[in-house]
Amino acid sequence: MRLSGTGSGRPRPLVLFLVVVLVGVGGGLGVRFLRDLRQPGLLPVRVVFTSSSAEISVEGKREGGCVEVAALGECLPVVRVMQEPDKPLRALSLTGVVSPGITLLYWGCREGAGVPVCTPAPQQGDDVVCATTSSESDLTASAACMELSGAAGIRNPGAGTQVVQFAPVTRDGAPAAGYHVTDLSAEHRADRCSPAFSATAPDIVSCLPFTLGAQACWIEADRTKLLCGTPGSNRLFRYGARKALATTNPPSEERRNPLLIELRDGARCTARWGGGGPHPLLPDQLTARYHCGGRGIVVQGPDDPLMSRTEPYWTVRVIDLASGDGAAAQPHEVASVYYAGRP
Repeated sequence: MRLSGTGSGRPRPLVLFLVVVLVGVGGGLGVRFLRDLRQPGLLPVRVVFTSSSAEISVEGKREGGCVEVAALGECLPVVRVMQEPDKPLRALSLTGVVSPGITLLYWGCREGAGVPVCTPAPQQGDDVVCATTSSESDLTASAACMELSGAAGIRNPGAGTQVVQFAPVTRDGAPAAGYHVTDLSAEHRADRCSPAFSATAPDIVSCLPFTLGAQACWIEADRTKLLCGTPGSNRLFRYGARKALATTNPPSEERRNPLLIELRDGARCTARWGGGGPHPLLPDQLTARYHCGGRGIVVQGPDDPLMSRTEPYWTVRVIDLASGDGAAAQPHEVASVYYAGRP
């Protein structure tokens, strides 16, 4: 397809589009490659994508090679798109027949993980933006994108640790575009809600019982229901409240702690909640604060801050549980921290 002009009457450079359809996991996976125009002022962004429920079109140029994803059993093509600095990515779109409510979700963005709008984080080496859809059929693809972007990190060598506001709701408290709600309000009631430890805005709470996993919940407009979510997931859980919830204010900055910590080596660390299960005896009166999967645990001393912020990249102390009892806490640089906020 050749484009020769615009409505303004000014000629545009001729653009040649080459359409290539790839077969994805369980369904069609489309990509449209646009020849590299190398326009001044544009920056290259490396993108990978996958979906088993929709066709994704990308305007860009395919690079040689691909990215192996064991969870999907495929090697994802890498596409280079030319992007305006500090602008949302517009090169990807859903084409063909798309179920109502299904949107694109992105990882490797300044806005965070699993977001419907993506301003690409500065890339280095093998960093990529990964895209899939919000369809429940693409939950495995979402996990793969999280793994890919976690390995790549959300890094900005010139700026240090990134502070991300996780805000899965709109200004009026409704679910944001791209998020799916599982309504459990009739089966589960939240109780003893208080300002969330990670909140940066009013009416974001943590609630009991611990089994709900309600670490960060946004009070809905009628104040009798909550939407609870986690960075990196496009699923929100709606719980009922035993009574109308009072207005809450966020904790002071010195008492506020992240909802999630992402280390520069890709490990993602979630706050211990309700005890968080057994852990080995720790030396020097250390307390286990965050679990980092197989990477270990983030610990804190009785008189120490959770994170040292004296350098551009903040650091936390991590004990590698695989090293056995007596392992020493080692400093690890933090790529990004996620707080619960509002738009």
